Amino acid sequence: MNEILQKVLERVKPDEKEEDRIAELAQDLLNEARMNSSNSNALIVGSVAKGTFLKDADIDLFLKFKEGTDLKKKGLVEARKILPEGRELYAQHPYLRGEKNGIGLDVVPCYEINDPSKPVSAVDRTPFHTEWVMENIEGLEDEIRLTKQFLKGAGAYGAGAAIGGFSGYLVEILCIKNKGFTNLLEEIAGWRPPVQLGDVKGAPNSPIMLPDPVDDGRNVAAGVTLRGLGAAILASKGFLESPSIDFFFPKKKERVAKGHVTTIVVPHPGGNEETALPWLQKQGRKVYNAVTDFEPIAWNVNLSEKGFVVIETATVELPDIVPHKGPAPWDDGAMDFLRKYPDASLSGDRLEIGKPPRHSKIGEVILELIPDAIVKSGLEKGAKPVQRVPWLD
Repeated sequence: MNEILQKVLERVKPDEKEEDRIAELAQDLLNEARMNSSNSNALIVGSVAKGTFLKDADIDLFLKFKEGTDLKKKGLVEARKILPEGRELYAQHPYLRGEKNGIGLDVVPCYEINDPSKPVSAVDRTPFHTEWVMENIEGLEDEIRLTKQFLKGAGAYGAGAAIGGFSGYLVEILCIKNKGFTNLLEEIAGWRPPVQLGDVKGAPNSPIMLPDPVDDGRNVAAGVTLRGLGAAILASKGFLESPSIDFFFPKKKERVAKGHVTTIVVPHPGGNEETALPWLQKQGRKVYNAVTDFEPIAWNVNLSEKGFVVIETATVELPDIVPHKGPAPWDDGAMDFLRKYPDASLSGDRLEIGKPPRHSKIGEVILELIPDAIVKSGLEKGAKPVQRVPWLD
């Protein structure tokens, strides 16, 4: 296993030349920010500051302003002095994205706060996150790099809506708490949701619950979906059972659909990916749950200029008569069901009757749910097929 991990590090760890180049640019950016603005306090945060970055990393430059400053107006004005051609983006906060000297750069205005449990904007805790990791990392930088690349290979790295996986900060916390990559994989392989890694008072339930070390009222794993968690568990079990570099750099092999593929095309709902993609995923879940009579196998969504939901089912057309299950004899409504369907039979513990389906074709069900959708048989251009588990080749 050690030989595999060493080969992975050779591929993902920046060499000394790249580290020096990034460090030099980071220092230049700090000097430029401090020279151009007397209204903000500049600092480098994220993986570059912590020393956990992979090759081709971006730099995160934060500009800390006093509370009450309009970050959209004054904050972005200051950011543009550093990144004049930067694209203006919004997640829960405004920031600029671009590059300098061929290196990606995010310039992010935030508020300077003293208590990380009382942030004003969504990113105000980030400097505290960087500080906590730097104080606790104790030489685990390469272990964190291995874990990030491993989760990338599993399709479970990145807390954005498109992936629903582990954020870089979450990976760093877990590696630090488990003292390394292999120990962490052994821990993940034994997980079963809900994974309780600490008490997070007042936070909504999530597949993983882990209090933020700098704010114990925040679940640092809130972005991890069941799919992201499941991918991490499967990959961890697989790697520990049979270590291979393919877990880190999976070979892309197309999944062959065994059933009928239907593509649902919907207008883009507007907004950025972080708001539009959850909406599209909700449409996908609605469709999947509504077409149970057609025996759904798998589904997937992707977003471009339009939204695409791809669903694979055993059939796309129902027979003239389908089974209709009613209540159990001891349930409320059993006698009402019998009065409505006097020919019903008792099949196991449920009353059951055969009746014509409300909709015989899958497209009819979909259009009732999403009236402005376009339903196409097969995989439409621009839609992405359902993916297979990547490393089982």
